[in-house]
Amino acid sequence: MNKLTPGQRIKQRRQDMGLSQSKLSKASGVSGSSISLWESDTTAPRGENLHRLASALQCSPTWILFGDEDKTPDEPEEPAIKPISDEEAELLKLFRSLPASEQQAQIQNLRARVKNFNKLFDELLEARKRLEQ
Repeated sequence: MNKLTPGQRIKQRRQDMGLSQSKLSKASGVSGSSISLWESDTTAPRGENLHRLASALQCSPTWILFGDEDKTPDEPEEPAIKPISDEEAELLKLFRSLPASEQQAQIQNLRARVKNFNKLFDELLEARKRLEQ
């Protein structure tokens, strides 16, 4: 188990990627003050913000919170635009074949699914925290 605190892991990963707090804030879509609070271990990222942060830092949410060794992130990739996968291309093709009203319905459906996933993930993280205490 990684002995660093979540804030120390966030800061270390940010620095390893050559990002300022401001650039990480923009990349993750969260406020700079949130980044600062997380790095100082005043608060911890949760929910959608945790997932955004993990995506921007190219790591696992559980690595951020718990330092799971099996989730230790690889060397950071250049933050360039990643080409879309075949599955993403198929989703886009299918999405574009739908009428506008159905496109909006699918977007709302995906948003709801992501929200539910984030809620479930948070519940699992809370259960893990209780077990570790």
